[in-house]
Amino acid sequence: MSSRPFPSPTSEDIISSLERTGYLLEQRVARKVRSAGFTATTGKAFKDPEEGKSREVDVFAVKKVWDAPSGNVLVSIQLVIECKRSDGPYVALGMNPNVLDTHRQPHSHTLPIDQVRWLEYVGERTARQHGMQTWKWLGLHELPGSPNRDTRKGVQLVRMNPKNNAWTAENSSVFELTIPLMKAVEAFRPLRDKNPEPRHAHLCLCFPIIVTSGELFYVNGESETPAAERVDWVPLERDIDMNSMTGLFNQAASDSPQVPARHHPASPFPVTCRASSSLRFSLSDGPETAQGW
Repeated sequence: MSSRPFPSPTSEDIISSLERTGYLLEQRVARKVRSAGFTATTGKAFKDPEEGKSREVDVFAVKKVWDAPSGNVLVSIQLVIECKRSDGPYVALGMNPNVLDTHRQPHSHTLPIDQVRWLEYVGERTARQHGMQTWKWLGLHELPGSPNRDTRKGVQLVRMNPKNNAWTAENSSVFELTIPLMKAVEAFRPLRDKNPEPRHAHLCLCFPIIVTSGELFYVNGESETPAAERVDWVPLERDIDMNSMTGLFNQAASDSPQVPARHHPASPFPVTCRASSSLRFSLSDGPETAQGW
């Protein structure tokens, strides 16, 4: 029998080690998303639209909401989820939503057409052309739970790290977490039927989500007396201008309150997803809920 420098790890040692990597968090999220009727996979590969390299997203899930009997109209939901194990909390620095935020279509969603156009006839020979953003024409901006009705808007995400008996803020987290999500959204975006007379329409609601084991706080930078508020989730917005991606991208960041930062029990991470008239999903962990578009 060969001697080993260390005894074999116990089951508890292995589970504790895996929890620190974040792999088990990914599996819990995927398992509960599946229980809500989604087809979910972990480590889903995609081609980086910017660099052409193979990348992975932690959890990718899809669910068919409605399929027309004729087969030419499809409504589906995609969840693109990045899971991040963290000993320290995350803080979203935000601002008050503006007027444009109450009408703008989230960039991650794909509608069959960008605008609906029609003619209004005035008299026998005169016609006025009108147009409206499809998102607004469908009334999605007014539904309960719509991102256009959010009261918070995160624009920066930082991670708090303990150092020399004090907390320091690291702002690289916003790029480490959001850029890969944005690339995944573009890679998984369904193609439109661009024929002059389209034969197929696909409305795909894609929700990019960041799930962290650490606590989550929100600070309104526009407040005269800024204060850190403990929150279950917060919408994040990033303005991106890259070779293959341009626009305002929205994500939802949520925490996992029952998985403490320094202790990771193998307790369930219940996730419920639903598609209703509000087209909202929710991630819930015990009594607390993280929701977003």
